[in-house]
Amino acid sequence: MPIPFILGGAAALAGGYGVKKGLDAKEDMDKAKRTNERARELAASTERRIDNTRESTNNSLQDLGRTKISILAGSLNEFVENFSRIKNVNITDSVGLEELRGFNPNSKEFLDMKEAGFKASELATGGLGGIAAGTLTAAGAYGAVGLLATASTGTAIAGLTGAAATNATLAWLGGGALAAGGFGMAGGALVLGGIVAGPALAIGGAFMAAKAEKALNDARSNYDQARRFEQEGENICSTLRAIKDRAVQIEYLLNDLDEYLSNYVSRMSSIISARGTNWDDYRPDDKKYIGIAAQLAKTTKTVIDTSLLREDGKLNDSASRKSVEAGRKVLANI
Repeated sequence: MPIPFILGGAAALAGGYGVKKGLDAKEDMDKAKRTNERARELAASTERRIDNTRESTNNSLQDLGRTKISILAGSLNEFVENFSRIKNVNITDSVGLEELRGFNPNSKEFLDMKEAGFKASELATGGLGGIAAGTLTAAGAYGAVGLLATASTGTAIAGLTGAAATNATLAWLGGGALAAGGFGMAGGALVLGGIVAGPALAIGGAFMAAKAEKALNDARSNYDQARRFEQEGENICSTLRAIKDRAVQIEYLLNDLDEYLSNYVSRMSSIISARGTNWDDYRPDDKKYIGIAAQLAKTTKTVIDTSLLREDGKLNDSASRKSVEAGRKVLANI
């Protein structure tokens, strides 16, 4: 009975092979599911980290924008009101501040300062708490003065013109999507040098050997995508942290400048009350106080006007660093 025996053995072998393929397929599918789950967790963790860093950076930009507008509407505006009253101003000859040559109530630089203070006061009429979050973010990211002309009614970021309206990073930082006037999350992150859209992590559920093998290969590919996404996310977070650090640095500097400016403006107001509005009637010490007040006002406005972000959405590192250094130098020399 050799033939039946051989056929029976072949059938048993075939059955065993089929069982093994089935077990291999199940093992591949289990590996695929585990790998895919790891990829999903990695991608989700990266997205959370990006979003938390984005939110933290945006909060710092809003704080900076709020500080800028507060100073423009406060001590800087008070300086403008007092300085406008003085006649025959000649700061450089009497005080020795060469950088203030030509700075007087009729100079373009002063008139720009005056307009900025007026616009900021208009914007803050209902209190800083009523200013749209998008406007605060934009004011923190860019020179506040250039934005105030279009944001004086508290317009949100979508209503602003120029770089603020088209900058995807700015819209993304503020939580805006396509409908908010930017290019959405992906656009914002792209100009920061990475991508935000997480990798597509899909897997089929058929327990067949060929499909299980493909599912495992797809899962491995998904995991590779998730790892790349993690690295891109770290690059984005690093850029965001640099923006936040500089925003905090500038806000600290502005608060220090504001403290000195407020004191000198108060002294200037007392001088005007005691000696009138004619520069020629002031004593040398009076002129020195007013000159320092003017220098502080100019420096403060320069810092406020310095854009933290370039139009491509990246940190304006060189300009913002120089602005901080110049502000600190003025404070050190007072």
